[in-house]
Amino acid sequence: MSRKLPPLLGLRVFECVARHLSFTRAADELCVTQAAVSHQVKALEDWLGAPLFQRLSRTIKLTEMGESLVGPLGQAFDLMAAATGQALDRDQVTPLTVATFDSFSSAWIIPRLSRFRERFPDIDVRFIAKRNEDDALSSGDADIEIRYGSGAWPNLQVEKLMGESVLPVCAPALIERCGKPRTLADVAEFPLLHDVFSIDWAEFLHHFDVAGVNVRRGFGFSHSHLVKQACLEGHGLALGRWPLVAEEVGRGELLCPFEETLMLDDAYYVVCRRSNSDEAHIKAFAYWLLDEGEQFLNQYGPSPT
Repeated sequence: MSRKLPPLLGLRVFECVARHLSFTRAADELCVTQAAVSHQVKALEDWLGAPLFQRLSRTIKLTEMGESLVGPLGQAFDLMAAATGQALDRDQVTPLTVATFDSFSSAWIIPRLSRFRERFPDIDVRFIAKRNEDDALSSGDADIEIRYGSGAWPNLQVEKLMGESVLPVCAPALIERCGKPRTLADVAEFPLLHDVFSIDWAEFLHHFDVAGVNVRRGFGFSHSHLVKQACLEGHGLALGRWPLVAEEVGRGELLCPFEETLMLDDAYYVVCRRSNSDEAHIKAFAYWLLDEGEQFLNQYGPSPT
């Protein structure tokens, strides 16, 4: 059925002026000039063939026709806003975007995601890979970042997730092949694996006053999860990052052949912008992640010793 409707823009402008009883405040709300507001109201009055306002010396007042229109129009605009809001909520929900390291998401987050889905089935999450120097929050690429460092990031909401320690780990098959070591100096008898992101063998051995080991030999990888995979396959002895290897050690898939463990100063943090830190989906993921971190530390501790 055909509808005879006046100009919709004119109706919107009229309703705004009627709420404020001010052309100036209506112009401010609509982000247009006062002249544009006056023009739209005049066009609507011409279409209706009757004035909508009485222009008094210092104010305006609704005419009888204006009074008859303002209530129904307000309700109509409220209905339109509610309808479009429901449509957006249903069809255009923006997923939460989390920037994190490949190795951390692979070894630590992904195995726990089923518990997040159980708690928050309506929140969709998109994970994007980042380097330590990336700032996905400032660029607008992410809502939350998992960062590694000192925690000194001003003007951001920062919550510590967990610290990190490193220690030598290897597959049981490597011990069978190379023999059980007695002291850390026996590292010299093992093939080595290198994680270019983490602390290297030279720094680790120097910390424990072990010298004379050729730390350049062996395979090196640019991601910690690749180092762990090579270690699980028995290709060498690696400096395992405890949050990323604790579960494999707990299952006996990796062994800790030495007692030496080095606790690092840097830690993992959950970081977001303060301006949106109270948004429900951001708080949900952040608090879930912090709960998981607490459970991990209760079960495995910050290091194996």
